[in-house]
Amino acid sequence: MRRALLVLPFAAAGVTAALSFGAVAEQPEAAGAQPLEERGRTLYDQHCTSCHGVNGEGIADRGPPLVTEGPAAVDFVLRTGRMPMADPFMQANRGPVQFSDEDIRALVAYAGSFGDGAPVPEVDIENADVANGGDIYRLNCAACHVASLSGAAIGGGAAAPTLMESTPTEIVEATLVGPGPMPVFGAFTDQDRNDLAAYIVAIQEERRAELDEVRDFGGVGPVGEGLGAWLLALLPLVALTRWIGSPHQGRDVGANPPLDEHGDVIT
Repeated sequence: MRRALLVLPFAAAGVTAALSFGAVAEQPEAAGAQPLEERGRTLYDQHCTSCHGVNGEGIADRGPPLVTEGPAAVDFVLRTGRMPMADPFMQANRGPVQFSDEDIRALVAYAGSFGDGAPVPEVDIENADVANGGDIYRLNCAACHVASLSGAAIGGGAAAPTLMESTPTEIVEATLVGPGPMPVFGAFTDQDRNDLAAYIVAIQEERRAELDEVRDFGGVGPVGEGLGAWLLALLPLVALTRWIGSPHQGRDVGANPPLDEHGDVIT
């Protein structure tokens, strides 16, 4: 017992020293960790200022201002690979994501603060009403993105993109910021947006499950469907016209009698 009492102070001192050393060892890492907005500023200066300006004011013929945007808009274009884009005069389309998740969060924290637009939404599709989402989609989205989510040309050189790769958060962000020719759906409630996202996810899962099956003709978009319909209708029409215009036994007897070399009817 006496020996244990003698050893106890030294053991306590050793534990204290070990904890102190661990705390000191962690301090350089904490001190060296770059704050999120500061990292965002660094990334923005490296990748964004040439088009959007130093303070997000925009540069003519290069990039629009960000002072009218917000976190949701910045998050959307970065997570869908729409930014950075090589040609500012073309419609921004989904592409490979250029930044890590951490870098995206940093850019959203910094560049998203230029404007007072919508924040990055919190989407809940687990408690959503898929049937209501289907009604919303058919009334507001199907005309451009078509029933199968495939997207289609909408005129003026613009196109509604496919929604097959869209995440629930990206779907809701699109309704909040209205990317490209898409309008902002300001009348939607948070529940409407959740319902819409849940419906689109349900269609995505249905289509992925049927990739190996033969699909019906519908769902390729109004341009493709219209062309196909014309072709399918035109071929039978040509065949019917040729059938009507050719002579038939009984009905057209004598209509085209054989003629000799002088044009007289051979009897």
